[in-house]
Amino acid sequence: MNWKTTAYIILFALIFIDPFFFNIPIGPLRMTLLRLVIGFLFVIMLDQIFIKKNPFHTDHIRFPLVFLGIWFYYGAISLIWTNNKGTAIKELYYFAVFLLLILVLVFLLQNLKSSVITATFWFIGVVLIPISILEFIFDVHLPTSRFVIEAERFSDIDYRRATGFFYNENDLALFLVILLPFYLSGLLKKSLLVKLANVIIIVALLLITYFNDARLSVIAIVLQILLFALLSYKNLIKHGARLFLLFSPLLFLAAAGIVYYLANASFFEGIKAGQGSAFIRMNLYLSGIYGTFQSFMLGVGPGNFQHMDFSFDTLGFTNPHNWWLEVLTNYGLFVFAGYCAFFLYIMVQLYLIYWSDKKNNILALILFLSFIGFAISCLGPSSLFYFWPMWLLYGVALGYIVQKRKYLKRERTPDNSLES
Repeated sequence: MNWKTTAYIILFALIFIDPFFFNIPIGPLRMTLLRLVIGFLFVIMLDQIFIKKNPFHTDHIRFPLVFLGIWFYYGAISLIWTNNKGTAIKELYYFAVFLLLILVLVFLLQNLKSSVITATFWFIGVVLIPISILEFIFDVHLPTSRFVIEAERFSDIDYRRATGFFYNENDLALFLVILLPFYLSGLLKKSLLVKLANVIIIVALLLITYFNDARLSVIAIVLQILLFALLSYKNLIKHGARLFLLFSPLLFLAAAGIVYYLANASFFEGIKAGQGSAFIRMNLYLSGIYGTFQSFMLGVGPGNFQHMDFSFDTLGFTNPHNWWLEVLTNYGLFVFAGYCAFFLYIMVQLYLIYWSDKKNNILALILFLSFIGFAISCLGPSSLFYFWPMWLLYGVALGYIVQKRKYLKRERTPDNSLES
């Protein structure tokens, strides 16, 4: 195991366990072990590049890196018109740390085995499952959970949810969506025991997400499973079309039942009554869009969604509860369009890598499906900018694209080796 592999594993682990170490306040900011390690690795990276002349490849990721730089620079400029400059400076500080994390990950992953990346994500999921089960059964949580941080708020409520290493259940659900494709890929292994183990884990992740009442994440998981089957077992899907036609009447009846249920669900009743999650989210979305227009599409400034003058009744809630809206409202239309292009660019590169050599590039499919799931599940958590696993996903994806850059340079011919 070389030093880059060790550094990556330490960095990966700290993203989840960093809150259990020291947290030193420096004015309005904080210094933790994870941030020190990122800074230390960044200095080593500069030494390797400029002193020891080791190459730092950016093939096929220049656009994402340039966009991230523009995004940060635009956030700094927006300090001119933002209302709460303290919040904006705090977000920009974290943004700088996240950018360093991504650069360090790209550097570390350039020659790292894909199996190491897969193993780290696979392992963290296996750790999260028993933690979540204990949370559901015994109603105990790690110190990072809102049920510990805000214990008084939930003291008289029997509200059992699993939060894992995160603040709330929606954060956990989003991360499980990111993890799921790593276990789906295990179904491609020849060993029946390995397949069975991954099936059990997939079912466990789905149940945890369901019991956390993270509906969008459940939808994302179902979509990931369907896309995985479509991309990995095309011939099986073709044969299954006959079964679909055979059972189509039952499927249509089931779909009609779901539509009828939704039409009569509390989802709409809450909106009519001016209460409940759906009512709050709808008004948060309207407030965010209105705030974007009020800022002349420039954005209200980093982290300033919560400091807007809300034109719609959100019952005291001030977080956007929608990552796409968070980017749009805080940073404006220009950055939002760039972010959409950034997101789609990464997905296209990952798909092209997988398409070129399906046997050797399974991780490309895994990351592609993780991005698909993230695009839906990110509508659940209250705010995502400070969500470390999101930036980890970006860094790993960009590092992997650089690692597999040869598949993007050569003439591409589709590989059908995994179709069965």
